[in-house]
Amino acid sequence: MTLRRAADLVATPWRNGRGTTRDIMTVAAADGMLLWQASLAELTEDCDFSDYAGFDRVFTPVAGDAITLSHDGGEFLRCPVLTPHAFAGETRTRCRIRAMPGRAFNVITARGRFRADVLVLRMPAGTSAPQAEVIYCWSGRLDSAAGTAGPGDSLLGMGATAAVPSVAIMASISPA
Repeated sequence: MTLRRAADLVATPWRNGRGTTRDIMTVAAADGMLLWQASLAELTEDCDFSDYAGFDRVFTPVAGDAITLSHDGGEFLRCPVLTPHAFAGETRTRCRIRAMPGRAFNVITARGRFRADVLVLRMPAGTSAPQAEVIYCWSGRLDSAAGTAGPGDSLLGMGATAAVPSVAIMASISPA
């Protein structure tokens, strides 16, 4: 059980160098192969997403009301804040941002090995969220055995109770 403070997340470049991400939690196999990852992507310009062939992605905007995505050269579709959007990692994806900066909570899982269920929880004070691999606090305050998470903080491997009305993104990872 861990509390990850937003201020402690380190920015690293995307695989394609077109943006940065802040790793919340990464799980790899003994050989180093990525099994699953939860992170925050910083969206500062229109760009192509990195190729994650063989992985599934769930993209959930947490900032930037005017984010749109195009898959494989298709029409750009609006991705509202706090609305999870799932797609295959090998899908050629282009992002446009009209209200800078944008930010997204991302979960990536190795297809055939793991799958992610990503839910947005609107929690009245006193409401509990079940244990999950990652609970990202979008607004409010979430109390847990590891401490209190505020906006931008994440709880790993535990449940939480809303200290005040709160919104959280819960990522549960399970074997495929």
